[in-house]
Amino acid sequence: MIRVLKFQIVISVIACLLLWFYGPHYAMGSFLSGVLVVAGNFILLATSWKLIFSKKLIAVSVLIIVFKYAILGIIVYRLVKASWMLPIWFSAGVTSMMISALIYGLTLDYFKEE
Repeated sequence: MIRVLKFQIVISVIACLLLWFYGPHYAMGSFLSGVLVVAGNFILLATSWKLIFSKKLIAVSVLIIVFKYAILGIIVYRLVKASWMLPIWFSAGVTSMMISALIYGLTLDYFKEE
């Protein structure tokens, strides 16, 4: 999980710098909003699955999962309705997590000899 988040941070910083200098007005804010929403969702999901698999606090972890999606839906709805939000750049920010996961998967060393 930490390695995926590191790739996410690198991709986000590079993209935000490029959007700051070359992108349209409000593009960086929209992109960064998408990045923060998906990164927060990823962290909460990993935390709740860790609690479930450790068989500790199952009720709390299920509660986190259920309410997380309700809160996530409200946040995304409010962000998309904001006057400064550019939906295409918000979607690009959300997609950056998938790119980070793809890079993580491609950099795994499956044939490592021990």
